Amino acid sequence: MIHRFFRKRCTGSIPALAAALLALAGCSGSEANPADNLSLREKIAQKLMLDVRYYCPEGAPAGVNAVAEECRTPVTELPPALEKVIAQSGIGGIVLFADNLQDSAQIVRLNSELQAAAAQSRSRLPLLIGVDQEGGRVNRLPREEAVAFAGNMAIGATYPRHGDQFASATAAAMAEQMRTLGFNVNFAPTLDVNSNPENPVINVRSYSEDPQVVADLGAASVKAFQAQQIAATIKHFPGHGDTAVDSHTGLPRVERSADSARAVDLLPFGEVIQQASPALAMTAHIQYPALDDTELTAENGEKILVPATLSRKILTDLLRGELGFRGVIVTDALDMAGISHYFSIEDAVVKTFVAGADIALMPVKIRYPQDLQKLDQLIDAVAAAVQRGELSAAEIDTSVDRVLALKQQYVDAEWIAEDLQDKQVAAHRVLASREHRALALQLANAALSPIFQPQPGTLPVLTPAVKKIQVVAPSVAVGEAFSLSLGDVSDAQIEVLDPYTAVTELQASPADVLLVASIVPGESAVELGGMDDLAQLRRAPMRVPQLYDVYRHCLQAAKSRGQKTVFVSMRSPYEAAQFSHLADLFLASFDYKAYIGRDDKLHGPIYRALANALRQKQVPPGILPVTVQREPLRAVTTAGQ
Repeated sequence: MIHRFFRKRCTGSIPALAAALLALAGCSGSEANPADNLSLREKIAQKLMLDVRYYCPEGAPAGVNAVAEECRTPVTELPPALEKVIAQSGIGGIVLFADNLQDSAQIVRLNSELQAAAAQSRSRLPLLIGVDQEGGRVNRLPREEAVAFAGNMAIGATYPRHGDQFASATAAAMAEQMRTLGFNVNFAPTLDVNSNPENPVINVRSYSEDPQVVADLGAASVKAFQAQQIAATIKHFPGHGDTAVDSHTGLPRVERSADSARAVDLLPFGEVIQQASPALAMTAHIQYPALDDTELTAENGEKILVPATLSRKILTDLLRGELGFRGVIVTDALDMAGISHYFSIEDAVVKTFVAGADIALMPVKIRYPQDLQKLDQLIDAVAAAVQRGELSAAEIDTSVDRVLALKQQYVDAEWIAEDLQDKQVAAHRVLASREHRALALQLANAALSPIFQPQPGTLPVLTPAVKKIQVVAPSVAVGEAFSLSLGDVSDAQIEVLDPYTAVTELQASPADVLLVASIVPGESAVELGGMDDLAQLRRAPMRVPQLYDVYRHCLQAAKSRGQKTVFVSMRSPYEAAQFSHLADLFLASFDYKAYIGRDDKLHGPIYRALANALRQKQVPPGILPVTVQREPLRAVTTAGQ
C-alpha cells in the first residue's frame, strides 16, 4: 500500500511537514493501510478532485451584474481559506489551470503549499495534483518558460516516417517538466479517434482517424509519461471522436453500432490498457446508445439517455470488465454542460460513483467565502447515499484503495521533502532545457504536411525573385510571428494584412506571394481552460463564413494576377477543402502558438518550420493523418469588410 511506496524514499533530512507525511506513510515502521483509519467522510473526500483556479476573498458581488462579474482572481499562492478547506476535508486531489501557473518558481511554491495543506489533514495523505498538459491546443504550463510541443495530430503526421518516436520523446519531456514542478497526474493522452471533421472539441487533439495509429501512439505516450513518474490518463472513454457537439456546452451523442464502436472508438483504449497499463482513464460526457441505451430522469424531469460518465454498463461492465482496466477512473469535469445542465452536483457525483468512477473531477466551484461550505455539503450528500444503501460502502472502500494505490506509485515524497529553493532551482533548469527546444523544432519540421499535392513549379515558394510577400493573418500575434520567421529566410518585403481590410489592401498593392493563415475552428473551452472561459469564446473577431469569404477573395485575386498562393491550416486541416482550387500550396501545421520569451523575442517552432519549408524544393515530410477531400469549385461571394 502507500506506506511501502514512501518507505523507498525515506532518506536524508527533511522538513517537519514532510516528516509527518512520511511517518504516516511508513517511515515510522508502521505496516497499517492508511485507508483503515479513514472515516466514511474522509474516504469520500479522497474520491474528490477540486480546482482552485480562482478565489476572491472579498466575497461575491451583488446585483444584476453578479454573473458577469464572476471571480477571475487567479490562485497563484494558496489563500488561507483554501488551505483550511484542504486541511479540514482531507480532499484527495487538486487540478490546476494555466491561470494558476506563472513561472517555475511560483508553480513549485504553490504545489508545495498544496501538499503542506494536505499534510495538516487528519489523514495526512498527500494530494494528487493534476494538470491538462496534452501539448498543442491544450497546454497549461507557461510557454514563456516551459517548452511547448505541437499536439497529437502533429505527432500523428510523423507516424508513417518516424513511428512512435515523437510520441515517446515529447511525453518524456513533458513528464520531466511536470515532475520537477510538483505535478503527479497528467490528464493526457487523448485516445479519441477523430472520425468526424466537424468535431469542435477533439479535432487536432486526436492523433489520427486510424484507430490503430491512435493506439500505437497512445501506448507510447502512456509508457513515456509513467516511466518519468507521471500518472497518465487515457481519455475520453468510450470515445469522443465522432461527435459534432462540445460536451462543455451540450450533451453529444455517438450513433455507431456496437461492432463499429469496438472497431473504432474502443480499439485504442483496449490496446493501450493491455500494452501500457495506464494509471487513469477519464470518462466522456457523451451518450453512446449502442453501449448503453438506459434512460435517466434529469433534474427537470426530462428523460435522457444516460451519459457515459454516469453509466455502470460503460464504466464497470465495459471498461473494467471487458477491457480489463485496473486503474483509477476519473470523470471529466462535472461542471461541464454535458452533466451540469441535467443533474444536480450531488446527484451527478452519487450516480458516477454508482457507475464505477473512482474520482469526481471538479464537482463544486469554490470562488468566494460563501462557497466554502459546498464541499462539506457534497460530502454529506454522498455519505447519506451510502447510509441509505444507494451507494455501496464496499465499493467505496475498493475505490479508495485504488486511489491510494495511485498515490503510492506516483506521489513523489522526495519532492515534497526537498527544500523549496532547491526545488525552484531544479525546475528552472529543467524548463530551460535546450534539448526540449530542439525537440519542439524537430517535431514542427517533421509534422508539417501537404494537404493536397502541390501544383507543379510551386516549390520553392520563396526564391531570390520574390520581392514582396503578403500575409493574411487572423491575429496580430500570428502576423508578427510570420513577419519574423519569413524575414529570417527572405529579403523580401513582408506586409501583414488584417482580414477586415485585406481585400482592399491586396488589390491596391499586389505582391509576388500571398500566404493565407487560418485558425479555424476557434478555441474551445478546454483550450483556454474550462467552463469559466465560455464567455470569452463568444467574442469572436469575425464570423467564420465572413472570414472564409475574405480568404476566397484574396486567393482568387492573387491567382488572377499570377501570384503564388499558399494556404496554411494552422489548426484543423479539414477546412482546406473549402479553398482546394484557390491555392498552389496547402500546408497543415497543426499548431499556431507563438509567445514572447524571457529574451523578449517571439518564439514559435512552427513558424520557423513553415518559413524553411517555403524555400525548399522538397515537399514537407509530414503525412496527413486524416482525410481531407477536395470540394468542387464554387463561386466567390461578396466579402464583408
